[in-house]
Amino acid sequence: MQLNQVTLPATDVARSSDFYRRMGFRQIVESLPDYARFECPDGTATFSLHRVGKMAADSGVIVYFECEDLDGTVERLRAARFAFEAEARDQSWLWREAYLRDPDGNSICLFHAGRNRRFPPWRLTDDRQPNAGTYTIFVEDNPDAADVRILGEGLTEHALPVVGRPGFKPIGVFARDDRGTVVGGIVAMVNWQWLSINLVWIEEALRGTGLGHRLLEKIEEVGRQNGCTRAHLDTFSYQARPFYERHGYELFATLDEYPAGHKRFFLRKDLNS
Repeated sequence: MQLNQVTLPATDVARSSDFYRRMGFRQIVESLPDYARFECPDGTATFSLHRVGKMAADSGVIVYFECEDLDGTVERLRAARFAFEAEARDQSWLWREAYLRDPDGNSICLFHAGRNRRFPPWRLTDDRQPNAGTYTIFVEDNPDAADVRILGEGLTEHALPVVGRPGFKPIGVFARDDRGTVVGGIVAMVNWQWLSINLVWIEEALRGTGLGHRLLEKIEEVGRQNGCTRAHLDTFSYQARPFYERHGYELFATLDEYPAGHKRFFLRKDLNS
């Protein structure tokens, strides 16, 4: 069982829809004047707006949206003229939070908690487990970014005496529309002198416009600024191998039947050439 959908009341669904679109949420359903549904920019959770004739008195209900870069998100929304009731601040329960309200007065908390959301120092142990307090293995479909970062930091610490400089530094470049919605981007990792390009995506309507070229050039530029002299990436036989080859990438390995009936190509490039 998982919680992945919340419905908020709204006296004017169209007005509130505009508010949430400007915040950066992607609208996926519209049935005005009664209903609208959105998906979050990150993850798979959704929320919806449902028309009511009158808002009830303050119920004390707060909707929380976690932001990996909370302060950056608050700064971006402030620049778009969103008013905050409370600035981003560290709380005693180890969360950093900022508060605002939507047009109907629903309370919204933008926060960053990382692993402290599920694993605060005072998390209750399961007394049914033998040797409680040692460790428990969890299967997590959507690993918390803070937990993933711990793995990278651990690997960096292990490798540092050998390689002499940190690795596993995430970087990204994104294209956003005038509502702040991501319409394309590249996420990569700086691994010592290598730029490891992991995710590349362009909204379908913008493919063939040159946006991919500009994003790739920008991530390579950021890689060079971080000391990278080479880059590598992978793509599939049904994707963009010719695009990368036009940008100087060369094939160095292939995996057949990945996925079935297709191939996965691995390419590299000298960033100094």
